[in-house]
Amino acid sequence: MESLKRLKPYLTEHKTRLLQACLVMVAVALLNGATALVLKPAINAIFAHQGDYRMLWGVVLAIPAIFFLKLVITYIQTYLVNYIGQRIAQRLREELFRHLHALSLDFFWRSKTGEVLSRLTNDVTNLQNGLQFVPLFLVRDTLTVLALLVVMFYINWHFALIAIIAIPVAGGVLGVLGRKLRASGRKGQEVMGEIYHRFQESLQGMLVVKAFNYEAEAMVKFRVESDAFFGQMMRYYRATALSGPLMEFLGSIIMAAIVLKAGQEIYAQTMTPGDFFTFLGSFFMAYAPIKNIAQTNAQIQLALASADRIFAILDEKPTVMERPGAVRFTGLREGIVFDDVSFKYPSRDHWALRHVSLEIKKGEVVAMAGSSGSGKTTLVHLLLRLFDPTEGRILIDGKDLRDYASQSLRAQFGLVTQDTILFNDKLGANVAVGSPGASLDDIRRALEVANASEFVADLPAGLDTPLGDRGLRLSGGQRQRIAIARAVLKNPSFLLLDEATSNLDAGSEKSVQAALERIYPGRTVLIVAHRLSTLQNAHRIVVLHHGEVAEAGTHAELLSRGGIYATLYRFQQLEPGIEDEAAPKEA
Repeated sequence: MESLKRLKPYLTEHKTRLLQACLVMVAVALLNGATALVLKPAINAIFAHQGDYRMLWGVVLAIPAIFFLKLVITYIQTYLVNYIGQRIAQRLREELFRHLHALSLDFFWRSKTGEVLSRLTNDVTNLQNGLQFVPLFLVRDTLTVLALLVVMFYINWHFALIAIIAIPVAGGVLGVLGRKLRASGRKGQEVMGEIYHRFQESLQGMLVVKAFNYEAEAMVKFRVESDAFFGQMMRYYRATALSGPLMEFLGSIIMAAIVLKAGQEIYAQTMTPGDFFTFLGSFFMAYAPIKNIAQTNAQIQLALASADRIFAILDEKPTVMERPGAVRFTGLREGIVFDDVSFKYPSRDHWALRHVSLEIKKGEVVAMAGSSGSGKTTLVHLLLRLFDPTEGRILIDGKDLRDYASQSLRAQFGLVTQDTILFNDKLGANVAVGSPGASLDDIRRALEVANASEFVADLPAGLDTPLGDRGLRLSGGQRQRIAIARAVLKNPSFLLLDEATSNLDAGSEKSVQAALERIYPGRTVLIVAHRLSTLQNAHRIVVLHHGEVAEAGTHAELLSRGGIYATLYRFQQLEPGIEDEAAPKEA
């Protein structure tokens, strides 16, 4: 009932067309009743009034006329119902897509992508089918049964009472089956989400699957989930398969009683053959709609199970909420302060950051160093307000970060990460993400700064080159240069570089690093890098260790202290291919 209540606003949005469809369904039901009534004069004209050709020809002409009118009305009815179903499904898809983009990042970390995709596709399709076919069969066929019952009562009310005995029995049977159908349908959709996730996981990780000969193990896991889905859906189909034949069996008992009673009355000449065949024809005509109603129950339960899963996502609330009266952030004037900030990621036990206090002044280039897992990237997440601090606060120009409107805040940040995200679009469009008004000249200048203009010029279609899924038509280094160009084009006041040159070779890294440093003036920059050689020109380097600030200073100061930074730097100098001509010689 809760899901039905939630669906009501979607239906009332199309109440005019829904009313038109219902009126057309009433017309279809009346025409079905009229078809049954035509049988009586036709049979009486043949058997009771032999030679009455006027009546016979009238009936013969009436039958195709009724069915032609029924054809037109049925077409209108089907179109209207399909229109409503498609529109509601379209609105749900858009709401789901919009809502998913409004949710905080932690939702996507704890949710399986395949499960979410299953709800966006499979469940919306199931609900759409329910919205299209349930009204068509339930309303139209219920009205048809009622119209035929009126005809049966008109012909012989004693027989009609016998016929409607099956209705409460059928209702009880359908109620029991309905609960089983809905439970099986919901469980089946959950397992389908696991199957979607397994498909996506294997497709995205196909390199690892093949490199480690993981095909057989992946197939075993997939088969387990596939068997689980098969079992759940067979429970659903067993209940579905039972509903129709069960209704048919109940109908056969009622029909046998009617034939017995009718035979006795015809022999006693208290009933004409026309009455009998009209009644029997009405009963048979009502059988198909009743069977449809029984089958519709399965569709209803599957649609409601899918609706439950769709609304479960729509009921998810973002953990990072916009404060009432949040002000627009127009640019950094003074600086950023991390005031005793501690943070723990949702569903994790250990602290990513612990009591971090740090100041970044406007125009300053600050670098974050430390071993993997020390909390460097977490600072970037907090600055972008993808998460809020668990304890403490972040101040921008003296005001709490949470007091600013998130979109205006992120508009001032340019981000380049190690995991480059490109979209299945043209190269130029990927560079212009976040800068919709950028001209072609602006895009070319940004590519030049990122040292990407040369390889882009060599591509067959240049800026119009389609990059394919996740940009896999480019190499890792090329993808990262596109990401750098994207940040450059945005012309941000605050630049966040999270391992921005990690996928570049030594030569490209130096040229891109030099290009990035040319755009540092006038901007505040936060650099996160594993290669410490790229941090030497920063105004200040902050070293994190187990989520805490261990030391801070310039490159030379940190080397002279002989602490964590100096140890990390010394180890990197021992790595093959690491050369740093600018590094001071240590005694």
